[in-house]
Amino acid sequence: MLIKKKTITEEIRESCKLVVENSRYVKVNFDAINKFLNDFSFELKNWDNSKFLNTDIHYTEDPLKACYYFFVLDSVNFCFWADKKTEKWTVKYKEQEYSGYNALAICLKREAENSNLFIYPYYWAKLFKNEFMRMIYPTYDDLHYIFGELKLIEERVTNLREFGENLFEKPLSDLYKTIFWKDLQEKNIQGKVKEEEKDPYKLSYKGKNDPEKIKDIIVQANRDVNKFINIIIDNFRNFRDTEEYQLKSGKIIKVGFYKRAQILAHDLFLLYDYYKNNKPDLIQKYPFLEYLNFRNISDLTAFADYKLPQYLFYKGILEYSEDLKNMIMNGVYIPAGDVREVEIRAATVIAVEEIANRLKKAPSFVDNVLWNLSKKTTDLPPHHKTITIYY
Repeated sequence: MLIKKKTITEEIRESCKLVVENSRYVKVNFDAINKFLNDFSFELKNWDNSKFLNTDIHYTEDPLKACYYFFVLDSVNFCFWADKKTEKWTVKYKEQEYSGYNALAICLKREAENSNLFIYPYYWAKLFKNEFMRMIYPTYDDLHYIFGELKLIEERVTNLREFGENLFEKPLSDLYKTIFWKDLQEKNIQGKVKEEEKDPYKLSYKGKNDPEKIKDIIVQANRDVNKFINIIIDNFRNFRDTEEYQLKSGKIIKVGFYKRAQILAHDLFLLYDYYKNNKPDLIQKYPFLEYLNFRNISDLTAFADYKLPQYLFYKGILEYSEDLKNMIMNGVYIPAGDVREVEIRAATVIAVEEIANRLKKAPSFVDNVLWNLSKKTTDLPPHHKTITIYY
């Protein structure tokens, strides 16, 4: 009997469910979800995908460069909060202040607009720290740094170098090396053109620094969001967002969240959706964009970070033990991989899953709405503080 292998998003859900069932510090209040749904279901009517990709802060002009833009953005999309001693990293763009993720999106958008090197793997592979600092502490007339400090600069530079190196030297794992032919006319041992070369999407590269290389990461997934996530985490170590967790039985399990890998898939899907609704001619002109239209986008789970649990706790959907609550309220750091951190993130995934199932919406859609609502809510309690490259 052939046993069907679980998809990576199924593994996320199952591991998070096990954590919630064995949790010591965090609980999901399912009764609170019932109360929350009345107002939230009404709120959902005001949202659609077009509100999640914002052309004011996101780059969309050239499709190939836009794909690079989201790969770059989501390689460094983590840890924006400030501690009590520092101000949050903030920039001013067209007389409006932006901080955190929105500030990063704008800074990288400006870089994409102004740099011809943005789409060359070699550029990212050899990125200097000072070059990245120039991007995130801008000095343009309409975009400039105001105050605050962005954490984990070295880690962000390392992630971007890995992105470039893996495109430049080894674009994908050994499993996919066969698609990177040195010469379009390369023959097999019978002297015939390789079958793969007849497919226009099995691209051929004469040089390692070809910007078109990024297309193969997209095309190889064949519109399957689970396969795309697997390709990303197989080839970019900085996306491997997993932790170990010990169940009450003593068994240790691996818990996968893959927050940034899932967000990357979702961002690329939103990019396709934007082109479809606003610039359909670009989809005709650049056929590879069709591969961003993941047919199973609803398989994505919630993107477990620190803003969602903050909002869910505020709504009474997540409940913390007294010890954990005191730690969070007093701004005590919770180490990455700590049992309490794993439980907070796992409970977030399961809580959003429950909300999404009851409303018959995709968890990623519900996640986006919740995240935006959390940004608009001014009286939120403190969020948990973990220094990590994963969210």
